Amino acid sequence: MPSAIEEHGSYSRPAAVAPAGRQAEIVAVPRNEAGCVLNALNAWIAAALVLLPIPVGLIGGIGGLGLAAYLYGRSPALVGLHALVGVACGAACLVALVFFQQVLASRFLRWRAWQSFAGRVNPLVRHDDPDATFVDFLPRGHWGQNMLEPATDIGFFKIDHSRRELLLEGDLKRYRIPFDAVANCAVEDYTMGREQWEADRHFVTVVTVETSTGPREIPLSCRHLMFTPRRAPERRAQANDLCSRILTALNG
Repeated sequence: MPSAIEEHGSYSRPAAVAPAGRQAEIVAVPRNEAGCVLNALNAWIAAALVLLPIPVGLIGGIGGLGLAAYLYGRSPALVGLHALVGVACGAACLVALVFFQQVLASRFLRWRAWQSFAGRVNPLVRHDDPDATFVDFLPRGHWGQNMLEPATDIGFFKIDHSRRELLLEGDLKRYRIPFDAVANCAVEDYTMGREQWEADRHFVTVVTVETSTGPREIPLSCRHLMFTPRRAPERRAQANDLCSRILTALNG
């Protein structure tokens, strides 16, 4: 899929470098405060939480059915009870794996962000700001790739209407984007591998901004934090909502 820069050629090579007041500022988080969320340990813990329903379902399902088989002929009531518990456990874990797969991992990473960001000096966005959205920075080159953690940064995004800026306090970098520095905002999508049924279709809100070195993409993907089912339609709606809020602010 062509990038937003490719779709809008006027953004690829601006005639002149934008004035400093209209350029996005991207700076590294101080070393002693950076890298506390997306490190190897947390990535492995998040991956384990994603896959947690599989062992729980197997242990609960097989265990319940095994007890039912063991008690067969001794207590019909207990046989039925254990068999029902085993089937229910397996079914519940299957539902969790299909519809709520990322919730525990996302909540764990947000909790780690809350912990580490709370001690930061002068963050662009406070971790407890009710207007902040927890997002991934998901570079285009990682779209559709089977990776332990495809995001290269993670943090809290906010639209500051009073200062007319988009702000992102990341685990590794800070982004201050004046409204005038935004060249484009659009939702793009990708699928994992050769998946053809759109069950694993994902959506990214891509903000194209002007920097001192030229245009740059800021690809944002919202995390699944609520205990509500989220498949392709819900992911699309979430990305569209973020994009709509940004465009509304820019045009306000």
